[in-house]
Amino acid sequence: MRITIDLDEILDRIYAESAWHAAYDEKIKVLTPDNARMLEMRIEDGLNDLHTRLAAYLNEWNYNPHIDKGNITMGITFKHDQPQEVEQSLHGAVVEMLAAYALMCFYGEDGTYYGTAWRLYRTKIMLIMARDQL
Repeated sequence: MRITIDLDEILDRIYAESAWHAAYDEKIKVLTPDNARMLEMRIEDGLNDLHTRLAAYLNEWNYNPHIDKGNITMGITFKHDQPQEVEQSLHGAVVEMLAAYALMCFYGEDGTYYGTAWRLYRTKIMLIMARDQL
């Protein structure tokens, strides 16, 4: 199975969540495309964490922020054949996990739910992997 994610998909999620978060508190800085490079660095940190956790399942791994599409690719080897829904679930969970990680790095873990969201989606990804071993 091969998962391909565009960096813009993660950044758009971050911008939308940031705007929602700041809408209720005028002291909170809204993240915009002007902050993209800073956010890409945090996304890369989150990817490095995920890479370590998924290493036993990976046959391909690439992160290239300098291309337009398909910035993140993961080739995953499962023990059993997986339905298409697993690929879709993993794709969505990785996007949400990386967005939550970047938001947590920027807004902090205390007083926000981004740290909890990051751990939640990271756990969901690991549960999908663990089910393959049953």
